[in-house]
Amino acid sequence: MATPDIDISRLSESQQLALQQYTSVTDQDVNAAIPLLQRSQWNVEIAIAKFFDGEGPDLVAEALAAQSVPPPRAARQENLQHSLLHGHASRPRQSDSAPRIVPQADDEVVRRPPFLLALLFAPFSMLYKLFSTSFGLFSFLFPFLPRALRPATTAGTARRANTAGRRSLKPRDASARLKREFEEEYGSNSLPFFEGGYAQALDLAKKDLKFLLIILLSPEHDDTSSFIRDTLLSAEVQTFINDPSTNIILWTGDVRDSEAYQVSSALHCNKFPFTAVVANDPAVSSTNMSVIARVTGPMDASTYLAKIRNTISTHGEQLARVRASRNEQNFERTLRQEQDSAYERSLAQDRERARLKKEAEAAAAEGERRKKAEAEAAETLAKVKLQWRKWRASRIEPEPSADTKDVVRIAIKMPEHLEAARVTRRFKGQDDIEKLYAFVECYEFLGDESVSTKVIKPEGYKHEFDFRLVQTLPRVVYEVAEGGTIGERVGRSGNLIVEQIKPDEDEE
Repeated sequence: MATPDIDISRLSESQQLALQQYTSVTDQDVNAAIPLLQRSQWNVEIAIAKFFDGEGPDLVAEALAAQSVPPPRAARQENLQHSLLHGHASRPRQSDSAPRIVPQADDEVVRRPPFLLALLFAPFSMLYKLFSTSFGLFSFLFPFLPRALRPATTAGTARRANTAGRRSLKPRDASARLKREFEEEYGSNSLPFFEGGYAQALDLAKKDLKFLLIILLSPEHDDTSSFIRDTLLSAEVQTFINDPSTNIILWTGDVRDSEAYQVSSALHCNKFPFTAVVANDPAVSSTNMSVIARVTGPMDASTYLAKIRNTISTHGEQLARVRASRNEQNFERTLRQEQDSAYERSLAQDRERARLKKEAEAAAAEGERRKKAEAEAAETLAKVKLQWRKWRASRIEPEPSADTKDVVRIAIKMPEHLEAARVTRRFKGQDDIEKLYAFVECYEFLGDESVSTKVIKPEGYKHEFDFRLVQTLPRVVYEVAEGGTIGERVGRSGNLIVEQIKPDEDEE
């Protein structure tokens, strides 16, 4: 049954931030993450540790519960005969949590001293062992002595000695070494050994809601070889473990290695070969990993497989429901993310369209403004040019008489917009060629009474002629920019035509 959704908006800002940090690390569902954070007083580090290591006893809850604990009942007296006849009373089964074990760091491993140093300190070591043994025997004979006078248990006694000289490796390297030694000893096989440490395998099983099958081996045990050859490497066992529908992660450890030895101590392994099935226990919490079955000692393949299959089939229904609920929640989360992404894309497209529309409107307004400015500039230029033509027309000298010395007679074919198609006029030979151009430019204003000498020259205006005077046979162009007098350029007489200069020709 799915847990109802929790309204996140009711959480404070700090609680929402803690929830976001916690879910980004654990990828746990929000409905299960919020109760765990509440039990952890919204401390993200404590909640993450509980998620990976499993929840231990709640000291605060136990203290509150202790205040309302009923008085203890009188202990039942029971003798050996009563126990043998009636047996032990059935007790409710408690959850056996599977701890998350991180191997000891390399810098904390006790290493053997060099041979020369060991030989040099051998007498002191023997004296220390003799003294500690004697003092230990004394404290055993007199247990009533204070704890301060008892010899403390050294770290060396708590740690399993590596008598075989086996090199300590990292979890991934130790797993690869075990797999290599396993294949060298028993041949190739299809067992899917997990290539990593126990903590990694436990985290993967918790994340994917799979079964973690732990097999601990002791090569020094007599039944290990027969168990591997006859049971573990049997065809039916290998087929069952490799079946994807069983959702099994196989982690195998050699108790001669530090990590495997720590796992065996944490799982209370007292007999080899040892097999444990670890899985998520929804009855305890959504993050608790519990040991749901232990299979110890040698047995045939059918019995071993029946126990493992029965455990997985019994607990598999609960995991299937949790997995379906998680898949549904993941689907809803993915759907919500896709909807948010589609909304963001649509919003971005609307913003882009609005931006393009605004840019188009700005470009159109700029174009209109530019056209208006160009039209105003052209109108102003036309007025200034008209003023200049009128001023220049008032400065043109009258036509010289025929008996004037050094006179040049020129026939000019005027442009079509002028009424006179062809004009013949005399010019002084020493006049500049610009006067010939000015005559053509201002021809329509010559003889106009409205044009008087009162017209002033526009300030800052430099007139440019938009035509050229050309002699056809042979073709000769008389450019005004080249300068010179009319007599020098044209001669005694000439026939000229007016050619308009196109804008593109002017640019060239």
